[in-house]
Amino acid sequence: MKRVIFIAVLAACSGRQNQANREMQEFECHDRRASYVAIKHIAGEELGVLIDCAETGPRIKRWKIEKSGQRLEDERAITPSDFNKVWKEIDGTGWALLKNCANGSLDKRDPVYQFDIKDDTNKATFECQTREVPYPYNDITDALDLMAAQGHKQLGDDEPPEAKALEHKDKNR
Repeated sequence: MKRVIFIAVLAACSGRQNQANREMQEFECHDRRASYVAIKHIAGEELGVLIDCAETGPRIKRWKIEKSGQRLEDERAITPSDFNKVWKEIDGTGWALLKNCANGSLDKRDPVYQFDIKDDTNKATFECQTREVPYPYNDITDALDLMAAQGHKQLGDDEPPEAKALEHKDKNR
């Protein structure tokens, strides 16, 4: 029995040590920053995700402005390895060469995705009006969204008040 407890404690300590080692990695920021903002999105008036390292070290921030105007946001530090993992995905898109997308829906009723990406040698700003973000732009939004959601719940309530009212009405029948 003591042997099982010892092994469990050892495993827990090594897990903490691994996390500490990941967080103590040498990190070179190179003034990297990547963000996207979706305007008039189905989830709200605006939503966005930003990853950067220049201000306070590697961090990720996400926000949402609901149709009511309420702003919800969260921000947290991330490990250098997580930052570099996301940056590798973004860098793989060739972001420095991307321009406004021509393969979006371009329907005026669809959201506009605005991208702003930079490092110590390049800077690019471009946008795409579409319901579903096309390749390679989706590789940027997906990488940012996955990291922003990792271990955290969704910002705000994803069910519109009209749907809640219908559900409540159906339950009362």
